[in-house]
Amino acid sequence: MPNTIRRKIAHLKEGKLTKSQQKLVEYFETVDLRKVIYMSITDLAAATDVAEATVLRFCRSLGFNGYQEFRLNLAQGAVENDDDDEGGISFVNELEETYQLAMENVRRGLSEAQIREAIEMILSAETVCCFGVGHSHLAALELHNRLMMMGLVTFCERDTHLQNVLLSSRGEGDLMIIFSVSGASKDTVEAAELARSIGMKLLVVTCYKNSPLSRYADLVLAAEPMDSPMTPGAMTGKIMQLFMVDILCTGMHNADKTRFDAYYAKSSRATVSKLI
Repeated sequence: MPNTIRRKIAHLKEGKLTKSQQKLVEYFETVDLRKVIYMSITDLAAATDVAEATVLRFCRSLGFNGYQEFRLNLAQGAVENDDDDEGGISFVNELEETYQLAMENVRRGLSEAQIREAIEMILSAETVCCFGVGHSHLAALELHNRLMMMGLVTFCERDTHLQNVLLSSRGEGDLMIIFSVSGASKDTVEAAELARSIGMKLLVVTCYKNSPLSRYADLVLAAEPMDSPMTPGAMTGKIMQLFMVDILCTGMHNADKTRFDAYYAKSSRATVSKLI
């Protein structure tokens, strides 16, 4: 635990703690704090048997604006404590192992029933809207491109204003697929709220199954997070999301190879003239 947080908690203990505060203090003193870096406020509240509002008040009593600032402070301390590579290239092997672990995490987090349900949601939808902000837009765009090649009617709008315009014309027969590593981005949560208000089905791909975004979902595909909040652009999050995309599209193709092979052939013929 970073010294700043250690001192803050020690100072808090000098006063009179409530029962809920005592639960949180005891948890932080006994658990590996690196674990907390990857926990949402919902996860932490459940682990300590207190309300989310209690966690928020506790963080503020330590001098932080909220839970995210508290978590970022923990992550910063973890980064500062990491050993340097001293200019070597051993980090290449470490990256390879990390990427392999990312895909293993995805596989462990998915059941066959979840995969089948997700595929059925996509195939039964009249249109599919793929959405992701920041680094998660890459996976949303990849899924959009793959579905388009498979003959499905799909949209992927990056601008959040135009996304709202697009959603305003959708209805109960449509599906929205949202990619978000944290599941807590304001734009994605607002998009989920809008999709829900017009009756769309919602499929969420995230690393936090108990995230605010997941509460709006008909189905959540979640993998164990690997990156701390201090590395929001790390490649592992993208790999996990893109692996999810590949699983869904390959599963759809295997479910009806004749149909989708025909669309793939049409897509190839449509672009062959672009080759030199």
